[in-house]
Amino acid sequence: MKINISNHFSPEGQEYYRWELWDGPNDSSEHARGYAVDLITAFSKLMEWRERINADYAVEVAKDLETLKEFTKANESNC
Repeated sequence: MKINISNHFSPEGQEYYRWELWDGPNDSSEHARGYAVDLITAFSKLMEWRERINADYAVEVAKDLETLKEFTKANESNC
């Protein structure tokens, strides 16, 4: 996982934060980014996206395992 948070200012002088997240099985396969009005919100969004990415990969791995189970049951003669 890699994160980047940088502060910026609007034309009116209001400070805001730009955040980016690179995550996934090889730490860079998924990229999310956004804006926040404060650091608490930026970190909350980073955690939210990290959980979402992890959940998506968990579902994918579960499907792959189920497919593997069915494949090995159907091909028991090769064992």
